[in-house]
Formats: sequence, structure tokens, C-alpha cells
Amino acid sequence: MQSQVIGMDATIVSSATSGCCRSAAALLCLYLAAACSAPPVAPPGSARVIRGAEPSQHERYCAWYGDASLGVLYFGQSAFWSTFRRAGGDPSADLQTAGPQWIGRFDLHKLELLPALDVSAAGARSGVWDVLAHANGHVYYTTYFESMGRVEVATGKVERFDHLGPGLNEIAAGPDGGLLISRYAAEDGQGGSVVVISPDGVLLAEHPLPSRPGEQVLPKTVAFDPVRREIWVTTDRLFDDGRPDRHDALVLGVDGRLKRRITDPEVHFVVFDDAGTGYRALVDGTRLRLAIAPAEGPERQLVLDENFAPDLDFVQDIQIDPNGRAIVTRWSGFVHLVDPSSGGDLLRTLRLPALESGGLYYTAVPSQSDPQICATYCAGVTVVCR
Repeated sequence: MQSQVIGMDATIVSSATSGCCRSAAALLCLYLAAACSAPPVAPPGSARVIRGAEPSQHERYCAWYGDASLGVLYFGQSAFWSTFRRAGGDPSADLQTAGPQWIGRFDLHKLELLPALDVSAAGARSGVWDVLAHANGHVYYTTYFESMGRVEVATGKVERFDHLGPGLNEIAAGPDGGLLISRYAAEDGQGGSVVVISPDGVLLAEHPLPSRPGEQVLPKTVAFDPVRREIWVTTDRLFDDGRPDRHDALVLGVDGRLKRRITDPEVHFVVFDDAGTGYRALVDGTRLRLAIAPAEGPERQLVLDENFAPDLDFVQDIQIDPNGRAIVTRWSGFVHLVDPSSGGDLLRTLRLPALESGGLYYTAVPSQSDPQICATYCAGVTVVCR
């Protein structure tokens, strides 16, 4: 593992280790491709960059979606991006080479990487994408192209939920103690769905997203409102006749029936805390706002950026820390900290360094020591703290 403190205006090029088609396999491009341009190098400051050994000598893995629990940041490790670029934009290129499936672990007290959790299946080819650290002591994970599963942190015991099938992407807490997972594309290439499972992996329900002839509606982020008992889904809406893609947000009942469709502004990400306060990252042209909707009382909206670049940037995650602050992470390395208890005042906007061309920030969480936040960075197995 390498750990170093760098100036925010520096560029690291050393490593710690030695156009999309419309087919079902390639629909991921429309979800991810906007991030191929790197942001400019960050303004002066200091950040600590911790790089870990990569799982494979044959593919370059990087740090993906993360989730924190009990002082540890867990995160997926995937070679999707490096193989995608090397193959000229083929989203299935990661499947050409067998490789391990690891869940990274980062100690938020000591600011160091811990040994990864190995959840590899025999002959596995797809890396780990999203993770959810559950109160039951398990970390749930998806691999998209292959099966999802869970690993018990204390013992390392792995259970794979092969019966749920492929295409599973983002995970969130669901109704009545269950889990929600977005199935971005079905095996038959048709539209996606929201999957509901028990903590033991039992399939409780699967809700196909409503669509019309000539279109596909594919889910990305899922979230559950525990007070209103509604399921929120951000989507890619693709048209067969060449019309521009849309990115509607859908609000479903717990029975999967459509209650509302939000077409404008675009919802990049949505999450709810345990009390039912909802947080939505809204993009309208070049304006980025955070909508804060408490379980009771009026919704508030806070402008995070008046110069947001929607073609190059994306709100990848919103985490709610133990103190109730919302931490909004963007691909570009901008991280916004908001305290809703103070009336939705913006506490601080941090800028994490752009260390590599094409590097993407995924999930920022509060550290337990001097730097304020630590974030997973898809440029090798990397965590950046500031």
C-alpha cells in the first residue's frame, strides 16, 4: 500500500502496482459514459492519497461504490472502466478475462487500507460494483454481469444469490427490513426492474418498470422512503426511434405501481435517512441543487453549484453521516457537505484532486481522524482523504 500527502495542484502518474452500441450488453454505456473526460487539476491544498495493491496482474481494477459502517469504508473493486477503454468502448470487455472479486476495506480511524474481503466465485470475470454494509454484520454486493451475494465480515463466509440472476446494480435498504436492488437490464435485453429481497437473499418481489412500446426504462439508483412507504428510482429511458434519451425519476408504491413520474429537473441521486428525510440531487441546465424533504414540513432546496457541467460530471452518491450531515459526491471530485439541522446551510465544498485522466470519484464518507472526508477514487484501488 502507498500513502502520501500531495499538493492539490500536483499530478500523480505513477502506479502503486506493476462509443457504445445499443445492445443489451452495452446499455451500461449510456449510464456511465459521460465521465470519460477528466476535470482540471484541483486548486492548491493538501490531500492524502492511499493506493492499494490491485487484485489482478492482468486487469487494472479501481475503487467503486462504497458504504461505511463501524469506522470502516467498504467498496467495490472492478476492472470495468480500464477494460472498457482498452477495448474501445466495449462494456462487456471485463468478461474476457477471469479475475478475483474483492471488496475493499479502508480504516477511517487509521486512514489505511485493510485486507480486502475476497468474495470470488470459481471462474468469476466481473468485478464487484455496489456494496451495502448491513447492520446484521454482512456486506451485500453486486457484480452486474454475474450474481450478487453477501459476505459475513466477522468470518469471511460468502453466500452467492445465483437464483437472482444477472444485471443487478445498485443496492439500498428496502421496506420491512428487506433490500432493494436495481436490475438495469434483463437477460432478454428488455427493460429493467426493481428487485426486493430479504436479508437472506429470498426473492420477495420484482417490479418491472412501466414502459411504452418502442422504449426501454432502465433503473439506476433505488431508495426507500420509510415514512411515505414509497420506492424512488432514477432511470435511463431509451427510445428505439432515435429520440434523445431521458432520465426520468419514478416513484412507486411498495406494490410496484407507478405513483409519480418526475421528468424535470433530472434527479441524479436520491436517498432517505431513517427518519424519512429525503435528499435529491437535482440538475437543471448548469445548476446543481440539493432538495431536502423532511417527513413533515416544507421541502428546502439549496444551490450547490451554478456552473455544473452535466456532460462531464455526475452526482454519484449522497451519504448521510452519523451527525445527520449530507455528503454529496461528484465524479469530478467536488464534495458538498450540508447540515439539514441548520436549515439546509452548506457547510463546505471540498475539491479532491484530479490525479489521472478519466479518474472518477464515487463515494465520500466522514473520516474518524484529522482529514474531514475520505472518498473512493476509480484510478487504481485508491482512497483520497482531505
